[in-house]
Formats: sequence, structure tokens, C-alpha cells
Amino acid sequence: MLDWFIHRVLKIPLTMRVRYDHCAVENPELTIVFIHGIAASFAAWKNTIPELSKDRDLSKVRFIAFDLIGFGKSEKPKWFDYDYAAYRKTITRTLKKLKINTPLIICGHSMGCLIAMDYAANGDLLVDQLVLISPPIIRAKEVAGVQDQVYSRLYTGLKNHTGAKPIGVLAGLVDSMSSFEKRSLDTQAFRETMDKIILNKDNYALACDLKIPMEVIHGRLDPLVIGANLKSIAKNNKRFRLTETFGGHDIVGAKATKSNKILKETLIHYLLHVDL
Repeated sequence: MLDWFIHRVLKIPLTMRVRYDHCAVENPELTIVFIHGIAASFAAWKNTIPELSKDRDLSKVRFIAFDLIGFGKSEKPKWFDYDYAAYRKTITRTLKKLKINTPLIICGHSMGCLIAMDYAANGDLLVDQLVLISPPIIRAKEVAGVQDQVYSRLYTGLKNHTGAKPIGVLAGLVDSMSSFEKRSLDTQAFRETMDKIILNKDNYALACDLKIPMEVIHGRLDPLVIGANLKSIAKNNKRFRLTETFGGHDIVGAKATKSNKILKETLIHYLLHVDL
């Protein structure tokens, strides 16, 4: 009841559980924040953050990762809206408490890409660049093709995976091929973020219109991402730089190697060329 009063009545945003905050030097020159996907947690970055944060070439970079509200070790309140606006507020409050005073890059995976794009466009803090790994962008209904319609049904099936048998079977297959944490699947956070974020009709237009640099990585075997949509965005927005690699949805194997390489190159380039 007290939490509800503080956050709903007094409008004080929640803060997320910070799982990682490290810089090898006392005064960092750049900060990168990692945002995981739906039904996941900080663990999604197990093949990314440990390697990069220990790299001597990146010693001036501050690495931060947290669990989104509703997932991992962060709070899971029933009254939370689980939409873009609510996550923007929690990200701002969390980052302000961390007292970031450097340029900011955000790296997202899966749904975390969508939250990162929205924050770059509408958040209170300036975001200098994005790195997007496996962004699940579906086109709005008025321009959607057959593949978008199939994926919309797939995502709806994931949300209601105890429903119709054919969709349930497909959803179960995708579950086994992704980093979804089983305990998060049958939760309010999963259902609402699926509806309000992943199936949001404005995601495609936002990606086409966003005015900051975006490095985008897509696994050719990814069952949850429409590669054709990413290629279409790249044609419409020259800041949306698409790299395809071997791999599925998760950041493992060859995809992790490629993602880490692009992340390192992005961070070093920013350190060398941006006037701090």
C-alpha cells in the first residue's frame, strides 16, 4: 500500500535493480547501459559484459546493466503500467541515481532494443548512440505483409501459450530456442509488455525516423525477428546500420563474437572521436 501511494499517488518513479556497474578507472569518459529483453534478465548479457568490461582498450568505459521492472530481481508491482512511458520514467530515475556524467550509449537485446529506441527518442537523458541486437520490429497493420501477420500471431501465441494448440506448439518451440526465463512467461509483465511494446504499431516508424546512430545486429536464423523489416528500415534510415551474422535470437556463439566486436569498435570509435 505504501509503495502504491509513493509511486502512483506521489508520482515518484520506481528504480530498477542494478546488476552491474563497473569502470576500470575512477573517471569514465563514456557510459554504456545494457537493457535485456522480454521474460529475461541481466543474465542475457553473460557472454557480453564480462568480456567487454575486462578489455583494457575499454578501461575508460563505465558498464551498467539492470533488470527491467517486472523481470529478474527488480520489483514486479501489479499496478505498474509496463508500457514505454512507465519504463522511460524508471530508466531516468535509475540512471540519475547512478550520477552518470559522460556521453551515453544504450545497448538493447530483443524488447530491450525497442525500449532503447523509445528512450532515445522520448527520454529525459540524452542518448548519443544505440546498439540494437535482435530488434523484433513488426510493421503496423496498415502496411503489414503476410510475414508481419504471421509474427503477430506468433507473439500473441507466446503471450497466450496455453491457448490454441497450433500456436501453443509453435510458442513452445520458440521458448526452447530463446533465452526466455520460464518463470517469467506466465506473468503480468510478460503479457503487458508483449501487448504494449513488442506489438506496438509505432515501432517500425520510430526506427525509420530516429536521428541518432544505430548499430543493428541480426542473426539470420532468428525465429523472432523479421530480417526483411530490418533491411527495409536500413534503406529508409541511413543511421540504421544493419549487420547480419550467423545465429538465432540469443547472444551466443558466432553471434556473441560478432556483437562483441561491433560493440568494442563502437565504444573505441566514440572514445577517439567524440569531444568530451
